[in-house]
Amino acid sequence: MKIKTKSGFECNINERRLKDWRYIKAAAKINSGKETDIVEAVTFCIPFILGEDGEAALMKHVQEEGVVDSDKVIIEFLEITRLAGEKIKKSQSSLNS
Repeated sequence: MKIKTKSGFECNINERRLKDWRYIKAAAKINSGKETDIVEAVTFCIPFILGEDGEAALMKHVQEEGVVDSDKVIIEFLEITRLAGEKIKKSQSSLNS
């Protein structure tokens, strides 16, 4: 599935990866509120759903003056997963119609 964020980042996500238990388990930690859990989850989830090339493209996209701001990475990742979830729900509801 193709995703494009508000900032213009485009990526392709394998929908099956979003349903992988390892991804779900890691992504659940994002809402824990604990910074170490959030960082651990995002560092696993980004390369898992975007692949190495996608992760490199994301880093390049958010980089400013040679610095990849972790807050920007997390914001982009959360938007990517929100948009992917919306696409999955939309496709499932159209199948049930």
